[in-house]
Amino acid sequence: MGVKTNLFIRRAERDDLDTVVSWMEDPDFRRFLYGDPARSPRQIREHIVAMLGRTAGHTVPGAIYLVIDSPDYGPIGLLSLQNISWRNRGCSIDLYIGRKELRVGIAAAIAYWQTLAYCFEELNLHRVSAFVYSFNTASWRMLELSGAVREITLREHVVRDGERYDMYCYGMLRSEYVALREGRATRFKDVSLSAMIDAQKRAQAATETTQ
Repeated sequence: MGVKTNLFIRRAERDDLDTVVSWMEDPDFRRFLYGDPARSPRQIREHIVAMLGRTAGHTVPGAIYLVIDSPDYGPIGLLSLQNISWRNRGCSIDLYIGRKELRVGIAAAIAYWQTLAYCFEELNLHRVSAFVYSFNTASWRMLELSGAVREITLREHVVRDGERYDMYCYGMLRSEYVALREGRATRFKDVSLSAMIDAQKRAQAATETTQ
């Protein structure tokens, strides 16, 4: 049976500021963030404002920020592509679901699938990396099921709730993504990047027709 969804990814805009800040202020959300989550609301807002700022047109971006959106739920999560090396054709991905009820399940899997398609098909990258804390079981299992390889374990790397946890580094190569895409082409054809773009075009055309 094929998977169907109306989730899509888009460029993060300044209008998303309040939504993203509200996620960042949620302790449950911050627990999964890479790095130190202990920041004041003002620091969080300043960071998000800088993050959503547009890069100058003549500058090659070293990071790309996208929002996972849905007509049914509105914005549900944040996707960032960090440490982009256009010369080496690689980046690291961070995927965070802001809506608690959607963090485990098909929504997260579809957002991850679309992220991989964007990296390998749209940006033409050769490799993507992902850093995941060991307590984030749903995420590292999803990575492993997709064919990503756990390449590094940083032992007792992060403190959360007074406990020390390992951090895992996963890597996926373009050839591994192609094998994944071919193996799941039928089931995921309706949530592919091209299907997502076509659905957005149809929705926009329908809106323009009714105006």
